[in-house]
Amino acid sequence: MRKFLSLGILAMLLLGWACTEDEEESVILVTEEVLYTSGEQVRLLGRLIANQPVKASDHGFYLSQDESFSMPIVISLGTKEGAGRFVGLIDELTIGSSYFVKAFMDIGKGLEFGNVIELSTLNPGLESFLPAFGSATETVTILGRNFTKDTRVFFNEVEAEVLNIEFESRLSVKIPPATSADPVFIKVLVQDKLLSFDSPFEYQTGAYQLISTFPEQVKLYDNVSFQNSAGFYIGLGNISKNEFYTGFQRYNPATSSWEKIDWPGTSRNYAFATSNYIGAGVAKLGRGPYTMNYGFWKVSASGFQQLADLTFDSRESLAFELNQNLYVVGSKEGDSLAVRKYAAATKQWTTLSPSPVAFGAANPHFEYQGKAYVVDDSAALWRYDPATDSWSSTGLTYPGSLGQGYGIAHVIGSKAYVGLYRRATDLWELDMNTMSWKSKNAIPGIPQSFTVGSFVQGESLYMMRVPDISLAGPYPMELYQFDPNGI
Repeated sequence: MRKFLSLGILAMLLLGWACTEDEEESVILVTEEVLYTSGEQVRLLGRLIANQPVKASDHGFYLSQDESFSMPIVISLGTKEGAGRFVGLIDELTIGSSYFVKAFMDIGKGLEFGNVIELSTLNPGLESFLPAFGSATETVTILGRNFTKDTRVFFNEVEAEVLNIEFESRLSVKIPPATSADPVFIKVLVQDKLLSFDSPFEYQTGAYQLISTFPEQVKLYDNVSFQNSAGFYIGLGNISKNEFYTGFQRYNPATSSWEKIDWPGTSRNYAFATSNYIGAGVAKLGRGPYTMNYGFWKVSASGFQQLADLTFDSRESLAFELNQNLYVVGSKEGDSLAVRKYAAATKQWTTLSPSPVAFGAANPHFEYQGKAYVVDDSAALWRYDPATDSWSSTGLTYPGSLGQGYGIAHVIGSKAYVGLYRRATDLWELDMNTMSWKSKNAIPGIPQSFTVGSFVQGESLYMMRVPDISLAGPYPMELYQFDPNGI
C-alpha cells in the first residue's frame, strides 16, 4: 500500500511538471517503503525526485518511537549526487516495537523531511534444536526467527557460548558442561524476552572411575572371566602370549580387595565361561593346528567341580545361560554354526538348530527376559528364544565401532550396554523397551586396549582393560567402574 502511495505521489509530480514546464524547478523527498523488518533490523527505501541537477550534503532517515521525533535515531548516508533512490539500514532497534520513520536531506536550505511511515519490528520465536542429545563442547543448532546479535542461550541456568548467528534465524551454540544427569531445558534470551523450548535437551552420560589394577604385574590374553556371589573372576589364558596363567584373581567389589584362587583343572586358552561353567579351549600355546582341551567344570562360590569331558571341539565359542541351561554356540574348530545345550538337571548335552550366522567369543551377547541377544560380525543384533529353539533378527544394528571384535554386553534394569570392542572406546545403551540406541561417554585410558573381564554389580558396570599385545611397556591391567547415569 505504501509503495502504491509513493508511486501515486511520483506520478502526480511528473504530471505536474509536464504541465508547468516553464515554472520554477522543484526537488521532492519521499519516504518510499520499508524493504525489510526483523527483530532489531530495518531496511528503508527513500527517493529524491528533482527536475534539475541536485546535490545533498547529507541524506538518510530519522527513526523514533514517538511521532514527534523528539529523540530520533539518525541514519546518515552522507552526500548524494543527483536524484534517485537511496537505502538505509539500522540494526539496533528494540524487538516488537513501533517506530515512525521519515527521510531527510540537506540541499543547502537546512534539513528537509519527507512523509512519515509507521513500522513495527518483529518478535523473536523458537522453532527447533538439534541434536536433542549430546555432550559438553559439542555444538547444538537452534532454529528460530528474529534473533538479535546480543542473543544469549542457557541450558537451565548455565549460560552457553553462542558461536555464530546466521540470518537472524540460526544459532550455533557450544554445549556447556553438565551439572547433573537430568534433562535440561534450553532457554534463549533475545534482548529482554526469554524464550524456552518445551522439549528437553539430554546430556550424554556415563562416568568412569579407575578403582583398581590387577594385583599382579602381568597382562592376560585369551582368558576367561565370570562372576558369582563371591566376586569377579579373571584368569586362565596366557601371560603376554608367552606362558599360561594357571589360576584366577577374584575381586570383591564390597571390600575392593583381590584374592588369588587356585584352579584344579588344566591350563587353557580360548575357553568359554559363564557364572556356572568353564570348558573347552586350547591345551597348548602357539598357533594352529591346535591341541584341543575337552575339560568341563562346574563353578560355584565355594570352588570348582569337574564334570564329564566334552565330546566336541570348542575354541572361542559363545556361551550363555538361560533357564538354568548352558548354551554353547559356534567354534573356530569344528562346526561354526553348532548350538549345543547342557541341561543342568540331566547333565546331558543336546544339539539344537544351527545358528543363522557364525557366532563366537568375539561377538558381544547379553540375556534379557529369558532370551539371548548377540551382535554378529556385521553389527546386526540377533535374538535367540530357547522356548522355540529359534533365532530371529531384531532389525537393529549396533551403531558403534566394531573395532577388532571382542566387545562386551551386559544388562542393568531394562537397559543393555554394548561396546568397548578391541581398540575401540565407545559404549552404547540399548533401551529394551523402546529398542533404541543411545551413545554413552567413551572410556578413558589407552585407546588400543580391550576388555578381558566385565561384570555387573548393582547399578554399575565393571570392566578390566588390558593394552593390546602390540603395545610394549609396563602398562597395568585397569579395572574401571562405570555409572551409566554419571557425568
